[in-house]
Amino acid sequence: MENRGPTPDLLVAALRELRGHSDRDLARLRELLLLPADGTPETARARTRRLASWRLLLQDVPLDERSFDDRFGPGGRQDTITVLTAWCLGHRERSERHRASHAGLFGFVGLYLLTLLGLAESEAQRSLPQPPPGPGPGGGRALTHDCGAVCGVLVTEAAVADTIAEIHHPRPRPGRRRADAATDPAEREWGAIRGDLAFHRHGSTSLILRGTAAGAVHGTRPEFALKLILYPFTRIPTLTRATREYAETYGTADTGSRHLVRVWASFDSWILMDFIEGRTLAELLREDDDPDASGAAGQALRLRLDRLRENGVLLLDALADLQRVAREATAQGRLTGVHADLSPSNIIVSDTDGAFRLVDLGRNYLYTHTITGTPGTESFYIAPEVRAGDSEIARADLYSLGRLLITFGTGRADTDGVVPDIFYMRAVQLARFIEDLIDADPARRLIVFGTGTEPSFSYAELKTAFLTELETVRTAENGESELRIETGWRALPGLLRPLSGDPGREWRLWRMHRQQSARPDAHRRPFGHWLLLWAMVSALIWAVTNAIVITWLLRDLGLDWGNKLVELVQHVDGGTDGLPIVDSWRHDDYRLPDWRANLPARMVGLSYAIAAPKYYQTLFSGLTPLTIGWRAGGLTRLALATEAVMRVMAVVPCMLVLAITLVEPRWWPLNSAIGQCLTWLANFLVLAYVRAVITRSRRLGLSTVPGDDGKITGFAALTQWVPTSLFYATAVLTIGTFLYLGILHDVYVYALAVTSTNLFLFYVIKCGIGGPTVRVTMVRTCLAAERVARCR
Repeated sequence: MENRGPTPDLLVAALRELRGHSDRDLARLRELLLLPADGTPETARARTRRLASWRLLLQDVPLDERSFDDRFGPGGRQDTITVLTAWCLGHRERSERHRASHAGLFGFVGLYLLTLLGLAESEAQRSLPQPPPGPGPGGGRALTHDCGAVCGVLVTEAAVADTIAEIHHPRPRPGRRRADAATDPAEREWGAIRGDLAFHRHGSTSLILRGTAAGAVHGTRPEFALKLILYPFTRIPTLTRATREYAETYGTADTGSRHLVRVWASFDSWILMDFIEGRTLAELLREDDDPDASGAAGQALRLRLDRLRENGVLLLDALADLQRVAREATAQGRLTGVHADLSPSNIIVSDTDGAFRLVDLGRNYLYTHTITGTPGTESFYIAPEVRAGDSEIARADLYSLGRLLITFGTGRADTDGVVPDIFYMRAVQLARFIEDLIDADPARRLIVFGTGTEPSFSYAELKTAFLTELETVRTAENGESELRIETGWRALPGLLRPLSGDPGREWRLWRMHRQQSARPDAHRRPFGHWLLLWAMVSALIWAVTNAIVITWLLRDLGLDWGNKLVELVQHVDGGTDGLPIVDSWRHDDYRLPDWRANLPARMVGLSYAIAAPKYYQTLFSGLTPLTIGWRAGGLTRLALATEAVMRVMAVVPCMLVLAITLVEPRWWPLNSAIGQCLTWLANFLVLAYVRAVITRSRRLGLSTVPGDDGKITGFAALTQWVPTSLFYATAVLTIGTFLYLGILHDVYVYALAVTSTNLFLFYVIKCGIGGPTVRVTMVRTCLAAERVARCR
C-alpha cells in the first residue's frame, strides 16, 4: 500500500522511541518522513510531496505544552525534547558517511526539536521570572535549556540548515507567472543567503538566526538577521499575512533612518533584515535591576533621574525618527508612524553608537489572543487598544512611552497600570507628564501636554516637554539625581524639618517657571504664584510664632539673652521695661514673668507652633484643589471650600498660639479646642473632595486613578483621620471648656497631655511618618482633578 505520509500522532510516537542510530532504528522514521531509501534518487514530484508533508507536520505541533500533552498522551513535550536532544547530539558523533546517508532525516528531526524548544522558550519567557542576562550575544542563555549547546549546535549543522532552507523557501504565489519569480524580492534575497547560519536568540514567536550575504557590497558581505516564525504559528492567516507584508509595510531602505532596522525582504514565515550588534533593552534593564530599590510589596523606593533622562531621550529620538519616516513616506501602505509593539524586547541598544533601534514593528498577535497563550509581562507595555485588536491605534505608542519611562526611572516594570507612588512623592511634575501618556483611553492621552483629542502630535515636542518637566523636578529637589523614599529609621531625619523643605522648593520652582516664559500655558504648573505665596506665608508665620513663644518663655524664666534689637526698641519707646506695643495687648491678669502660671500655655503653644506648620507643609503646600476648574458645578464649590480650609490651616493655628502668648494664656484650652475643630474640618473637607474627584474620575473612565480604593496609597489613612480627629476635637473641646470654667483643676496634667499628643501623635506619627503617604492621595487627586476638568 502506498505511504500517504505520516500523521502527527504517528510521528510523535516514532520520535519518542528514537534511541539508536542504525539503519534498522531509523527505517520506520524514514518511511514516515517519505525519505527515499539509500541510493534511490528523489524525483521532483516526490520532493514536493515530502516538503508539503513536512510543513503540515510542523504546522500541526500544538502551541503550548498542555495542548501537546493532551493530544499526544503521557510523556509530554518535555520528554520528547529530552529524547530528541540526546539523539541529535549523539547523531553528530556518528561517521561522516552515516550522517550523509541520513542527512534528510537528521535535518527534519533537528528542525522539529528547534521548533519544540522555541515553543517551550516562548511560554517560559511569558510566565517565568527573567534572570539577569549572561555574557555573550543575546545573553547567551535561555530559560528552558542550554541554548548554546543545543540550538547553537543544531543550526550550524548543514543538514539542519538545508532543511530550514527547504521548508522556508518562498513558494510561488497563486496566479503569479514563473517569469516574475526572478524579480520577486523575497526569492531574490532568499537566494542571496549563504548557508553558514548561526543561532542568535529566541523570540516570542520565532527563532532569530544570524548570517552573511552571499554577495559582497563595496568589498564587504553585509550581515543579516533572519527571523524565522516558528512553523506552528504559520497556520494563523493573520500572522502569516502580516509577516509576508512586513517588508512592504516597514521597509526603510531609502529613508536614511538611524533608528529603524533596514528590512531586506519578508515571506509568510520569515523576515530578513540588517543585523544590529547589540543587546535588547530588556536585557540591559534586567542587568541594571537593583533588588534593594524596592519595598516589601514591590513598590519602587528609588527614582533615578539620570537614567530616566538618558533612556527617555534615546526612546523619544527613535519615535521621532519613526514619525519622520512615516510622514515622508509616499508609497501606499508604508509606515504609519506607529510601532504598536513597543516593549524592551523590541528595542536593540546598538553597540556602535548606543542608539535605540526599533525592531518587530506591528501588532504582536499574542496580545490580541489571535495566538493562544499567556501574553507575559511585556504585554503591560502595550496599549489597551492594541491588545483589544482595535483598528485605530494612532496613539498606541504614547502609552508604551509612558510605561517605558516608568521603567527607566524605577528600574522595574510596573504592572498596575498607574504611576508608581514615588513619582507622586518626589517628582510630581513627571507624574503629571506620565499620566498624560498612559490613560487607557487614547483620546485622553496628551490632553494636558498635547492638542486634546486631535490625532496629530509631535515626539520632538514631547521630548522638549519631557526634558522641561525633568529639569523642573531636579530644580525642585535641589539638583538631586537620585530620589528615594526613606522608610523606617531612615525617615527620622525628615522629622527635624518642620517645614519639610517646601518653601524652598516652591521658590525654586517659581524662579524656574519665570525663565520658561515661552512655554505653553497649558503645560505650566497651575496656580504656581498662588502656591508660592502661601508657602512663604506659612514659613513666615511659623518663624514668627516660634520666635515669639520662645522669647516669652525666656521672659517667664527671667533670662536675658542680650537682644540688642529689643533694647534699641525699648530705648526709642522712652526706656520702658518689657516690649513696646505688644505688651500693651496683655490682659490685666497676665503677668510677666510668671512661669508657673504661664507654663501650660507656653507648652501647648510651642507644640502647636511646631505641629501645625508641619501639618500644612506636609499635606497641603504646593497643592490646590482648584485644578478642577470653575465649571464643575458642585465639585467646584467643594474645591473652593477645601481650598479655603487648607489655606486657613497655614495661618489660623499659629494665630491661636499668638493669641494665648501675647494676649491671654488662660485661653489655651479653648484655643486648643478651636485648633482641633479646624483640623477635623480640614480633614473632613479634604476627604470629601478626594472622594468626589475619585468618583468623578471613575465615572469618566480615567484609568490613571486606580479602580480600587485600597490601591490608592494613603487613602485609607486619610479616611481614618476624620473620625480620630473628630474624637480628639470633641475630647479637647469638652475638657478645655471645663478647664476654662474652673470645673477641672489638673491644668498641668491636661497641658502635658495636649503637648505630648501634638508632638508625638500629630508631628511624629501623623505628619512625619504617615503624612507623606496621605500626600500621595492629595497629589493624585489634584492631578486627576486637572484631567477631569479637561475631559469635559
